[in-house]
Amino acid sequence: MSVLGITKPDVISELLGTGFHRFYSLTGINGLAKMISEDRLDILAVDATNPGTGQFRAFIEQAKREFATIYLWEVWNPILAEILQRYDFQTCTQVDKNTGEILNGYRYDGGDDG
Repeated sequence: MSVLGITKPDVISELLGTGFHRFYSLTGINGLAKMISEDRLDILAVDATNPGTGQFRAFIEQAKREFATIYLWEVWNPILAEILQRYDFQTCTQVDKNTGEILNGYRYDGGDDG
């Protein structure tokens, strides 16, 4: 089973055409994500059902086994930013192909996806 667990369409994402889906991971992490390819996962939002118990660590460890490249976009929480850096994520910036919007986030690259 995928790290994302159960996924469902997100109404706002459908209206905006972003392609993100709601996910409900067995690790206890819920949020918004989309698979760009078999090797790349983009995550827009995460929420732990029981914060401080290692759920996010388990989620990231499983995601790294399933995807060569993982992006977390628009990280506004400084604690999460520190955690991502400890988990081998690097800061990154991309321009959205569809909107021209500048996206800031964190990238884990265990493969060759760009």
